[in-house]
Amino acid sequence: MRSYIELIEISPPEAIAEGDFIRIDITDWDVMDIDEIINLLKLHAEKSYENYILQLHLCRHDESRSCEVKVLVSK
Repeated sequence: MRSYIELIEISPPEAIAEGDFIRIDITDWDVMDIDEIINLLKLHAEKSYENYILQLHLCRHDESRSCEVKVLVSK
């Protein structure tokens, strides 16, 4: 299983371009480092985006299983 932190900018329907998408592979990271990257991404999102989702993505495709997504913050 791989673990990712994902930040997804939610663009308004009238937007011409797609919103930003940031994915960071945290599979072998220390818990303290994971907390730090979550906080940094949250700060970035608050400053940069009107609406966004910050989520944990537990990817199990390599095990032929479904992924699990946990929303950490949304606005």
